[in-house]
Amino acid sequence: MTERYGDAAELRLIDLVRDNHVGALNTGDAEAWTAQFAGDGVQMPPNAPENVGKERIRQWFVGLLSAFKVQFELDVEEVRIVGDWAFERGGYAISLNPVAGGPAMVDNGKYITIYRQGDGNGWKIARDIWNSNSPIPAQ
Repeated sequence: MTERYGDAAELRLIDLVRDNHVGALNTGDAEAWTAQFAGDGVQMPPNAPENVGKERIRQWFVGLLSAFKVQFELDVEEVRIVGDWAFERGGYAISLNPVAGGPAMVDNGKYITIYRQGDGNGWKIARDIWNSNSPIPAQ
């Protein structure tokens, strides 16, 4: 059961941003995916440097799509709106299918997404961080 706190109409708008984000990832639409981020958004993928700004986030995504076809889903556990900011917490499942062929890489983990409303553009992803639940391989 998802815990939801805030105005119901605003929560539905955040749901739309999330749905557009996930849908664009699964269809490989870099422009639609990037459009969900604020211009000064920050993305913090695991095991990699942060991506600051919409253009750098888009470049990262294009790189991902050049190597993989993605199947992605979220399990939203909590969404809270506080003024012009909102945060979301939950889990994810992802399958990265190599474009060149071969077995898929499958993972699941947890995430935090922070949304910001403003600039007349509605809710946008301002910060996005995720990490795996899988143990670190033995060295």
